[in-house]
This record gives sequence, C-alpha cells and structure tokens, in this order.
Amino acid sequence: MKSKKSVFISVLIFFLLGNSIVGPVLGVEFRKNIFENNIIRESIDELPGDGVAPGDIIDISFSNLNPTLGEPVKISITLKGNPIGERFDEILLISDDYEGLIAKSNGIEWKAGNVTLDPVSVKIGRFPFYIKKIRWYPVVVGNHTLQIKAGSFPAKTKNVSVGFDVENIISPSIGQPSIITKSEELLVVVSEERHISESSLTIQHAELEDGDGSYILDNQTMRFCTWIHAGEGVVEDELIVSFNISSIPCGFYNLSITTLKDMYIWPHAVKIIESEPTEYMFVQLSDIHIGKNYNTINEKNELEDVIHYINKEIKPDFVVMTGDLVDWCKVKGNRNFFIELQDAILTCNSPVFTTPGNHDRYETGLFRLYRPFRNLLYYHEYLSPICDYGLEYGDINFLFLDSGHEYSRWEIKRKFWHPTPEASGLTNNQMYLLENELGNNQMHQIIFMHHPAVTEVDDSGLFAIPDNHPSGNEGCIAFNRIELINYSVDNNVSLVLVGHTHRNVIFNSSGENPSDIYEWPLFVQMGSSTLNGTGNGGRVVEIKDGKVESYKYVPLIYDKTLPPSFKR
Repeated sequence: MKSKKSVFISVLIFFLLGNSIVGPVLGVEFRKNIFENNIIRESIDELPGDGVAPGDIIDISFSNLNPTLGEPVKISITLKGNPIGERFDEILLISDDYEGLIAKSNGIEWKAGNVTLDPVSVKIGRFPFYIKKIRWYPVVVGNHTLQIKAGSFPAKTKNVSVGFDVENIISPSIGQPSIITKSEELLVVVSEERHISESSLTIQHAELEDGDGSYILDNQTMRFCTWIHAGEGVVEDELIVSFNISSIPCGFYNLSITTLKDMYIWPHAVKIIESEPTEYMFVQLSDIHIGKNYNTINEKNELEDVIHYINKEIKPDFVVMTGDLVDWCKVKGNRNFFIELQDAILTCNSPVFTTPGNHDRYETGLFRLYRPFRNLLYYHEYLSPICDYGLEYGDINFLFLDSGHEYSRWEIKRKFWHPTPEASGLTNNQMYLLENELGNNQMHQIIFMHHPAVTEVDDSGLFAIPDNHPSGNEGCIAFNRIELINYSVDNNVSLVLVGHTHRNVIFNSSGENPSDIYEWPLFVQMGSSTLNGTGNGGRVVEIKDGKVESYKYVPLIYDKTLPPSFKR
C-alpha cells in the first residue's frame, strides 16, 4: 500500500505533466479563471461562433499589444477539443507581416518583410478545450500583423505595435557608433513618445562635440518620419534625418540632439574619417563581468588597463565587446555597473561596438535561481537601443547579433554537477534579417555574438537539446544553431567571433580543429578579457584588401610599473 507521501507526489507529478506539458483545459471554469486573472488581457476579434470543428481556433489572446523591443509577448491560443472522437495532432501556422526599422550597414531604414515562425503541433484529445501558449520575441520596432492559422477556418490576424523601451537617439550610440567618411551623410534616428494630440517629433538643435570644440549640424534633411501605437492615446514617433558633415574635421565626437521635449546625448557616437582603409585592425574583447561577486578583481580597472594598452600599442580602427559586459544589470548598493562600463569605454580612443550577453540581462545574483532573464532595458539605456545590426567597413560586412537569454541553466549530467548555460539563440525573425537585410555575401563577412554556435561535444542530460549536426552543441545557442552554421558556410563568412565560455578555442563548422588557419568559416571562442590577471587579453584581427589576414589572441597587459602619468 502506498504511503500518503508517495500518493501526494504521484498526484503532483500527474498535475504538472497534465497542465505544463500536455496543456488541456479541464472544463470551462478552469479556462474562465485563466482568462480572468490578468494572465491574458487582449483578445482577438471576429472569432468563429457555432459550427467550429475539433482543432479549430476558438480564442486567441495576447499579453500585450504594445510591447517594447525584446519584450516577450505571450500568445494563448485556445483550440476546440474532440470529446467524442479520436485524438489527433493539429498544426498551428504563424506568420509575421511587418514594417519597421532595420539597422542595415548603410544606416537604419523603414522596411517591410514577412517571417514564418516554426509550425507548432498541438495534441487534440477528448477534453473540451486545449490551450497552447507561445512566446513571441519581437526584434523589429514597427507595426506587425500576426496571422495564426489552424483547422478549417481562415487565419486569424492581430496587429501588434512594437516600440523602443527608451526615448533617445536610437542610432548612432556609444555601443553602436557611426564610422563615416566626410563624403557621407550622418544618419540619425530619434524615438520619442507623445500624446496623440501633441505635436510630432522634430529636431530643434543638433551638434557634434569633442574636447576641442563643438560643431552645429544645421543642414538637416528629413529621410523618414512615422509613428506607432504605444498605448491608449499614446504614440511613439520614429524620425530618421541626415546631416552633411563634409565641413567638420575628422575626429571622434559626442552627439547631442535637442527636441521640443528633451535633449539626448550619446558620447563617443560618431567617428569621422577621410576614407575607409583597405588595411586595418580591430580588437575583440569579451566577458568583462563588471560587478562580479565573490572575487577580489576590480573588473572596471582591469578593463581600463586593457583599453590603455589598446590605445597605446594597437590603435585599432574599432573595438568589439561580445557580451557579458556586466555581471548583472540592476544597481547594487550605490553601484550602477552599466555606468561603470560606460566610464571605462570612454577611455577608449577607438569606437566600441557591443552585443549583449546573458549576464547583461540578469536582475539577481548568481546564487539565486537562474530564471531566463530577458531584461535588456539597462543595455538599451546605457549602450545601444538596438541589438541586431550590420556595418560595412573596409570591404568587410560585420554582423552583430543578440544570441539570447539563458535557456536551460540547470542540467543533470553524468558528472552530476555540470551546469551548462545554453542560450535561447536566434529567433526566426533574426535569421530572416540576417538572410534578407543585414547579410551581404558579395563581401567577406564576420559575425559577432555572445554565445557559440559550435563546440566539440554534445550536450547531455535532462533538457539537453539533441540535433543531427556533426558539431557539438554544449553551451551553444539552442534555436537556429544549424541554420546559422549553414548560413556561415554558404554566405562567405570568415569568422564567427563569440565569448561566453571563457575559453580560447577555434573550430571549423563540424566542431573539429581546423586543418588550416583559413578554413572558413571558423567559429572562434574567446576567454574573459578581465578575469584572468596576467592572462587578460583580446583577439586582434587584421584585415587587408577585404580579407582576414590574422586573428590572434594576444595579452593586453601594459607595464603597471609605469607612473600614473602614462595612464589615460
């Protein structure tokens, strides 16, 4: 006879499996409670009435019709069950028709596109209703029309407006600067909310400033202006303008924009040069982890030391920081780790491009539960409102991607204690942007993101994500991993430069050690640039005539015996 404890455990397991995995709604009252407890707030219009068949959609609801960039939208789709018939699988087909802001290599444009999400299978059985919950992660600011189809009825549609979570200069910024020649125009994007009855966004004053003086930008050309819904009676203006900078001296500038509502400033946002070089260097840094607990390292000081060496010895055209720039995003005590990061970046004489990592969205310390944090507000506020963008420079197309949040932190493995952070990876929307907007396979391409796509061994244990690719996936991105590998193989990608693992290793697309240093594409992981003491360093990549010449990891340690006057 079973004990009361074992019976309770069995019932609990059955309840969790029934509601979390299968997802049936056990009767009308349970379904009613779900929809009335603010879990689902917005319902779709024009739902079918009588005559619906098993597997047809009878209700679709959205957690938010005005989300901000990167904020997950929870979509709950209710399908009719089949109480008197056999079980079957119903397929949900979802597509996204959008028009919005795309940060291409030649600046931000308002573009239209269509993305098909992966089909979703729902098992229909003998309960009256079945609910499938889906998370949709918008990566394009603008207007989206989601179409959802199942069963015999026509597709249901819903309009969703995605805005920025900051009011600011959207581009350029300190983490997504503009490097332009004097013959080009400076493209500036500003986003600002207003009540629908208020005047539209206009730029009243714009200027570039460095330590030697300031230059007014008074030859503004309107490129594009629109607004999107941001809530009841509230809209968000998206304004794209350009400025002629041919009369401004070459240099590294702060950008300020004044509107009727506010003044916005991004330091180190614009670098004006005479012409793009055919031979140059850039430096990759990664996993700086400012604010990391439980060590004696001052990561900000270590980063400033690394930057001092870069300024003095390497003098690259730009620097790229590939994620985990802070250890957690919220203010602790009186410390704001993103402000400390900004202060360190401002000591760099070269423009700095960034991509977010999993730690840049953490809101609690390491010894609390690792939930899949998705908060990028601080990253957007202090570094860049945009996470996915392109840059063409010196005959190379550079691609910067957000590889996502923590996906399966805790796993039971053969070693019992072997946590493997695995990123959510790339959404179908990001892959669409990569393939249709950001990528340019007529040039050699280099991809930057935080998490790897290739390693030498496969994940194992509970929640492991198997696939049939010859490369390993331990600690890698979960979604669109193989698609990214295939894109890199087929589209002239030389390097995929990442961090996250704190290892300096190089793999070919099959997860093996390359037989040649130019066996493109190569998937390159890098160690922390600040946590290794005398091993602190970065990857120095040399470009010549549109091709990668070398990509060595080198120590970036200056002589600390030098007097303070040698430091910036």
